Amino acid sequence: MIGNSRVEQALAVVASQIAERPVIGLTLGSGLGDFAEALAEQMIIPTSAIPGYPQSTVKGHEGTLVFGRLRGGGRMSQPLLVFKGRVHYYETTNLDAVGFPVHLAAALGVRVILLTNAAGGIGRGLAAGDLMLITDLLNLAFVQPQVKNEIQWNIDWPGRGRVEMLDRQLLSILRETARDVGIPLREGTYCWLKGPSYETRAEIEMLRGLGVDAVGMSTVPEAMVARKLGMRVAGVSLISNLAAGITAEKLSHDDVTETGKRVKETLGRLLSEAILRISRMRIE
Repeated sequence: MIGNSRVEQALAVVASQIAERPVIGLTLGSGLGDFAEALAEQMIIPTSAIPGYPQSTVKGHEGTLVFGRLRGGGRMSQPLLVFKGRVHYYETTNLDAVGFPVHLAAALGVRVILLTNAAGGIGRGLAAGDLMLITDLLNLAFVQPQVKNEIQWNIDWPGRGRVEMLDRQLLSILRETARDVGIPLREGTYCWLKGPSYETRAEIEMLRGLGVDAVGMSTVPEAMVARKLGMRVAGVSLISNLAAGITAEKLSHDDVTETGKRVKETLGRLLSEAILRISRMRIE
């Protein structure tokens, strides 16, 4: 469990360098970091300069926080915090490290967080390069982050009723945005496994039988921390490859990042317009 003092130390360093507190957060997955370049009035802080901030060791996960706003069509977004890269559970086997960026975002004032990732496609009809709106989450890592002073009134956790992890209004905005700008957007369930190895064919068949559409090594713990802290959450997966056994091709992280580069403009258009629309909604 992350102590308040760790977050407060990081908060003091970051808050002293930014002109305004962010309201919307965005985490960029493998190969998707270029989106942050679209922000106006940028303030960039390397995570290495933030006390207690975990450092990623994975290619394609640059360790920087980018603050700014989006502009487009005469509109301006709410202040943004963009995480270029993330730390995965398998890098540290420490859920506090995975959740630390979300805790910092909450301390800065972020109320809405969008999570993106590169994922292996399992659902029938999915292809490399597809974008998938995450409509449900499955935790098969069998670990759950503990959050001090978690907000209990806005979410029921297992054993106390249905879990509403993803915000319905945000999902609707993402669907409408994709339709209006002409971007195909699939929908499905994302499953978190610990990694770092890709799944076996037998594991993929098991996941397909459980109704999983995409599988990856992130996002779910961040979503859980964000909800426990009272944030509104939504997510989009880039289907970077088809999961093991679906094709005869050997999987590699380079393929993941290459697909991200190929689809980054399409995902960028979707995220930019969606964030501008989210900025108009009442954020509490």
